[in-house]
Amino acid sequence: MKQGAISDDTGLPPRRRSSDETVRRNWFSEPKTAIWIALGVALLFGGGRKLSAWWKARKAVARLGESDVTSDEIEEVAEHGRAGVYELLRIFSSSPDPPARRAAGRALARLWLLDQLVAEEEQAIIRRGYSVTWNARRRYPRALVGEIPITVSYDVPFLEDGGRRVGPANLAWSHRVTGARRAALEEFSPWTTGPGRGAFSIFPGDFETNGPHRLVLQTRIRTTGLTDSWELEPPHEPFSFEFDPNLRLDALLALPDAARDELVSQAIRLERTDATGESERANYLALSAEWTIRNPPTLAVRPPLPSDLAHTIWLEFEGIEGRFGGGTLVLSGQGLPKPHSPSADAVTRLFALGPVAPLPSGVIERPGTRQMRAWLEPNLERGWADPKVRSIWPGKIHTNWVDVQILRR
Repeated sequence: MKQGAISDDTGLPPRRRSSDETVRRNWFSEPKTAIWIALGVALLFGGGRKLSAWWKARKAVARLGESDVTSDEIEEVAEHGRAGVYELLRIFSSSPDPPARRAAGRALARLWLLDQLVAEEEQAIIRRGYSVTWNARRRYPRALVGEIPITVSYDVPFLEDGGRRVGPANLAWSHRVTGARRAALEEFSPWTTGPGRGAFSIFPGDFETNGPHRLVLQTRIRTTGLTDSWELEPPHEPFSFEFDPNLRLDALLALPDAARDELVSQAIRLERTDATGESERANYLALSAEWTIRNPPTLAVRPPLPSDLAHTIWLEFEGIEGRFGGGTLVLSGQGLPKPHSPSADAVTRLFALGPVAPLPSGVIERPGTRQMRAWLEPNLERGWADPKVRSIWPGKIHTNWVDVQILRR
């Protein structure tokens, strides 16, 4: 049969299709037309969504270049994928506004968790966000004899736990310290996750010259639980200190003053510990190999004070001659507030007593209740060891008497 002919059941020869019949063909009733329509609609909506997302991302990234951009707007850029990576890195590296830098760091940490960054960008974030804090003085008296405690902490501050971004648990750290003249410190520490901290002591007698002397922190970082696995060594962080032969040990002592002495005495007292019930466990403070105090009192200090405290605690018992070492007390950041300005530290601080220097044998004959009070004497060595102590109250302080229960161990 020729193309365009129409057959029927009459047995007559087929006839040609007229042009009108060809024009009246219903294309919408054909199956393949429906397929093409569905494909067109999908393309239209999919392309429209992509176009809308691209436009929103473009506006969000452009907003980062404006001076009044908020921290929330900076963090929201992370939801648009890699579109804002370079702008976020720029803000994180060079913005003079700390909240903006922190928000950019949090946004980059979000992109890191979403696996939107390459390893080089991840390492750049760590290098730029890496922070080290040394807790020590720059200058010490040459006459100092006791050991000097030093702490150094390091981390990437904008990394936070929560699950929506890379956090401290995703980074493992190891460190060592050179220059302290301590062999144990020159070996790298075991790998630990979370913010890092090193605590150690130096001994003034180990340093023959006055200095300056140099401590150096070396850290290593590696990822854990993330898609990319790498290890990084940030720049070394030095710390310099020296011993000054002209700096006197008593330079930390404040000037005595009768009115302020009374104020300090009233602010420090012994407070009895509430008795525990039968189901609760009692606390004990050992006095010697034979005797102990059940539920010992605590030393209560109510700021503000006219100066800092760096004192040795001595314990005195009624009926027993002499005083016995009961630990140390350090309270820094003190100083009377300005007139008519409330103090933010006017909350009583509690300090536990001890350890106690063992009492001589025979000074306590039997268990029972005795009265006890505490004496506080300035400890200059302890004051120099804490870099936050600026001035030490020079007078001797004694507390109120309290009853204590002495038991045989």
